[in-house]
Amino acid sequence: MSMSPQGLQPIPEETERIARRSFPKGTLAMQLRDELGPIYSDEQFVDLFAKRGKGAFSPSTLALVTVLQAAEGLTDRQAAHAVRGRLDWKYALGLAVDDAGFDASVLTEFRARLVEHAVEDLVLGPIIQLAQKRGWIKAGGKQRTDSTAVLASVRALSSLESVGECMRMSLNALAEINPSWLQATLHEDWFDRYVHRFELARFPKAESQRQQLRAQVGQDVEKLLGALDAVSTPEDLRQLPEISLLRQIFDQHYEKTGEHVQWRDGPKVQNHERVVSPYDAEARESRKRDTTWLGWKVHLTETCDQDPDVPHLITHVETTPATVQDCEVMEEISEDLRTKQIAPSEHFVDQGYTSGEQLVKQSEQGTQIVGLVQESTSWQKREQMGYAAEDFELDWQQRVATCPQGQQSRRWVHQVDRRGQATEVIQFAAATCQACPVRESCTRNQQGRTLTLLPQKAHQAVEDRRVEQKTPEFLQNYHTRAGVEGTVSQALRTTSMRRSPYIGLQKTHGHHVAIAAGINLIRIGAHLQAQARGKPSRHPRLQSPFARLQPLKIA
Repeated sequence: MSMSPQGLQPIPEETERIARRSFPKGTLAMQLRDELGPIYSDEQFVDLFAKRGKGAFSPSTLALVTVLQAAEGLTDRQAAHAVRGRLDWKYALGLAVDDAGFDASVLTEFRARLVEHAVEDLVLGPIIQLAQKRGWIKAGGKQRTDSTAVLASVRALSSLESVGECMRMSLNALAEINPSWLQATLHEDWFDRYVHRFELARFPKAESQRQQLRAQVGQDVEKLLGALDAVSTPEDLRQLPEISLLRQIFDQHYEKTGEHVQWRDGPKVQNHERVVSPYDAEARESRKRDTTWLGWKVHLTETCDQDPDVPHLITHVETTPATVQDCEVMEEISEDLRTKQIAPSEHFVDQGYTSGEQLVKQSEQGTQIVGLVQESTSWQKREQMGYAAEDFELDWQQRVATCPQGQQSRRWVHQVDRRGQATEVIQFAAATCQACPVRESCTRNQQGRTLTLLPQKAHQAVEDRRVEQKTPEFLQNYHTRAGVEGTVSQALRTTSMRRSPYIGLQKTHGHHVAIAAGINLIRIGAHLQAQARGKPSRHPRLQSPFARLQPLKIA
């Protein structure tokens, strides 16, 4: 497809006349067109299209439809119907009353093009730029971030179901590509196990029979992969994505010793690498307190300045697998805000985002992370007895630690833990600790006391925050963070953010970006309407008639 930039068309006279008559007070779509003008332009999307070929529908129009669609929680078919049948949408898009619109598949193709070029931010970015020009978003203000769970569009499978379903998926792919090869290779009993959906409800309940089924499935997969590895097998069959995934899942749950295939006691890989369903190989299973889910996390960042005449707008959206910890995305969020030149002076987050490394790094770049840090988890601190890490004297220059009894450490080394985090490991001699009269109050390790600390700057930043976060001033300022939960709630109540309708991380992220852009337009519309009425854009909580009868409390 090719695209000739045209930009947003003027509103046809007939469309404007009928829309004004039908909606005297206007609608959100009409008000946004009147107040903001063209949010998107075709030039912003020109790199996504070829210079020659069949003409494409105006991408600026499709971008606005995508955002309005997300704001109202419409499907592609419903959004296409709205373009054809709703006067306020025709007004916003500059279409004639009798314009036939487009097929719903055009929206699917437009999103796919954004995902293919990894430019989903072209939907949210122009709104942020417009807000910057209006003075609604500024560098050096206040922003806050929070995350919520997002369910994948596939269900979680047990380990055996995952292997069996991947085997069934691979057999279907082979049967479609080269049925004659598969027919010459397969075993007749495979039809009994894989011709229908592989669900444990269809198989024996006894554990001994389940073990036999695990062994049989492993043998089936091993036979199929062995046949595919034969020299006479066509190369295109070995390169099928379904076969690559089958190899990955087989290796995840089975191990081969000689000619014997054995079920592993647990998955070979860590949870953040484990494929739970072959139908969405990127979705991951995670747990937070009592909630377990398969899918993703979405992190929303919004402005939160105290000016009541400025709307709170979403400035960044980050979608990650469910197993990614919040603290791992803090740097990426901050870098994106700096790239957009809207980095805040104060960034409010919950405990999951704070780390010593980020406290230091963001402070050096002009952003103060306002968030709680975890208290020490050592048994000495937890039981409020014995000597905790802060009771030791640390000489960072000489790399020597002195315990409360005056004994010095024998070893201080820099290490990287299994999560890739830099640490300082300090060890005291076992003989020294065993002879210490207060050893029971210091360590239960027979090898002597060991301290595992963050590097100096990060360690000091965490210790300072642990003291600061207990002060009334910090807690009062930290209340600002709680407001972001309202944004998460708005996204979940008015859109399909909680459950992804798409397969894969990138498509899910594009969906979240469109939702954020839609929420921004809703808030901008409410702000403009409040300004027209001469009222603040955000109203204080009103008292109920009954609450107003409550006697005033005199201090």
